[in-house]
Amino acid sequence: MELNQVFEYRGWAIKYALLDPIREPGLQSNDFKTAVFVHGTPWSSVTFWPIAGTLLANGSHRVLLYDLPGYGNSQSYKSIESHVKEKDQTHFEGDTSVRFQAEAFSELLQHLKFGGKNGNRAPEVIAHDIAGAIALRAHLIHGSLFSSLLLMDTNTVLPWGDGFYKLVRSEPKVFLQLPDGIYEAMLRAVIRSATFNSDKLKADWEELLAKPWLTGIESAPERQEQAQKSFVRQIAQANDEDVAEMLDKSMYSQVSCPVKMLWGEHDQWIPRQKMESLASMLGDALKEFVVIPNAGHLIMVDQPERVAIEVFSWLSER
Repeated sequence: MELNQVFEYRGWAIKYALLDPIREPGLQSNDFKTAVFVHGTPWSSVTFWPIAGTLLANGSHRVLLYDLPGYGNSQSYKSIESHVKEKDQTHFEGDTSVRFQAEAFSELLQHLKFGGKNGNRAPEVIAHDIAGAIALRAHLIHGSLFSSLLLMDTNTVLPWGDGFYKLVRSEPKVFLQLPDGIYEAMLRAVIRSATFNSDKLKADWEELLAKPWLTGIESAPERQEQAQKSFVRQIAQANDEDVAEMLDKSMYSQVSCPVKMLWGEHDQWIPRQKMESLASMLGDALKEFVVIPNAGHLIMVDQPERVAIEVFSWLSER
């Protein structure tokens, strides 16, 4: 699925695709609900391609896919005078923090008239990993309205990250200096650790997930250097305060749409107790909490059919 449209926002060229379903004659795009897929880190919208494709074929929803600023096909950033401050204490240009991602997501929804404001229909949002925090900030702080929210293996409870994640945050300059081969081996190890069955990655998944962070590794070393910098940046700029703000103000209990949670029972990135903690804080907004067997953090890779069923059943109820 090609992200063939661009939303320019604060120096970033955010690539997205708004796809219409297979529909009967006479029906218009606005006759359909919209499902918005928001990926996590260090992924891109490719994680949702199979589910999005099946949903489009089902003919019930339009689909919005996009790559977060700094990820996938949205790594293009042009610093302009009014955004000089975007170069923060981590010495990276361009903001990829959860705080900024939530702002950009909210603005993208408004740009496409999907924010649930001014008479526009609110979308169904499906968010994986860090996108859960992004979607919740967009909803609770920026006022974006959702018809429903489906959270997959999402990290919205502190502390964030494992030992590797914390090490990159504390020493980003070291990881910028890794030789190409060592960097690639590290990246692939990170990807494999997100699955329960790494054999599932052999069906081109590993290459699709690694490609944005390895672009031009043989033919254009300067592009590889920029891709490596982008990978390190999105970890280095992770800021606990972006989630702490919502936790300290007990904001999760204020979610105004129905919520469903999915979690892979073998997720080594997000412990079950964190998902259960989020579940308790959501209160009555939480309608379902489903544990997916034989699945790791990338549940849509480990158990694509089961995850598709859970997504479709949820959306069909709305």
